[in-house]
Amino acid sequence: MSMAEIRALTGLRGIAASTVFLVHLRETLSERGLQSDVPEWIGRMFLNGGRQVDVFFVLSGFILTMNYRSWFEQRVAASSYLAFMQRRFARIYPLHFVMLLLVIGFVVAAGLVGAQTRYGLERFHYGDLPAYFLLVHAWGVLPNGPGEWNPPSWSISIEALAYLLFPPAIWLMAVTFKGRRWLPLALSAAAGIGINLLTPWGLSGFAGIARGLSEFFFGCCVMMLHGERIATWLQGAPGAAAAAAVLVIVYLAMPDTGFAIALGTAPLLLALCSDNPVSRFFGWQPVFFLGEISYSIYLGHFLFNSIAYRLVSVAWMRTGTVPAIVGVALIVAFVLSLSTVFYYAIERPGRSLLRGRRRVAA
Repeated sequence: MSMAEIRALTGLRGIAASTVFLVHLRETLSERGLQSDVPEWIGRMFLNGGRQVDVFFVLSGFILTMNYRSWFEQRVAASSYLAFMQRRFARIYPLHFVMLLLVIGFVVAAGLVGAQTRYGLERFHYGDLPAYFLLVHAWGVLPNGPGEWNPPSWSISIEALAYLLFPPAIWLMAVTFKGRRWLPLALSAAAGIGINLLTPWGLSGFAGIARGLSEFFFGCCVMMLHGERIATWLQGAPGAAAAAAVLVIVYLAMPDTGFAIALGTAPLLLALCSDNPVSRFFGWQPVFFLGEISYSIYLGHFLFNSIAYRLVSVAWMRTGTVPAIVGVALIVAFVLSLSTVFYYAIERPGRSLLRGRRRVAA
């Protein structure tokens, strides 16, 4: 079973990335004087971007185990390790590289013409750039956190570390547990809960690494249950509905984010691996397409938003309800359009180029 066959997992990624974008859009509009008060339950369900990143980490471990588990269960050969890293590098680096160059270009241009960003150009430290280009900027190597050049990329930095560790981790699990699928899941869940009790989730350093790796490898262990009775039940209509309900309940119960989000996501991932009403929604073409462009939405929306505010007047949006709604719709359409362009112009050809093939599976 490959990731390309499971549209619902791609759709889940699309909804998570779109939520992160909408959360940041609401925050930046609020900072510009366009307030939008919502009930607390709506905020917990739809307006907390941090927990969507936690979903990303679990989903990433789940999908990579689905696709590459067989590569490393017997041994970690140098050729397989390098081929795996080439594929992951091809997946994440081209867009990261281009977005970083664009942000640098805008900052340099603003400095040359004497323009200012909303929070000042002084927050962009050129000394941070080598860490950004090496994708280690969230590993605790920068004195002031993951930096400001493209804030969403902190999680991509943590993902890169997870990729480096994934092959030996899969081999170690296969050798240590030998078919006892529940044991690594229980241990990874206990470790994640324990780490989160001692360490509030962060964006870099130990707090960011502990967060990302605990959730990523928990996702790997969840995938090990594929084919078990519980997974089969979850993939039926009642089980899939229950899985979706579990995640909703966790969202409503959690005021912020934490490892509980990973625990609540796990049943849904298994449920989406088969045909049922829940998976059909997440695999529905519009949702699936959001998943296709989700990486461009996630990594590009900070810059795209900044451009949008120079095209759509927030002062005009503040003049009434209709201008506010129209303005938000225009910004959303602009960001999604640019994300689509970057997906087709940068992501896909960049992935194809670095993998050394013309066509690349989704």
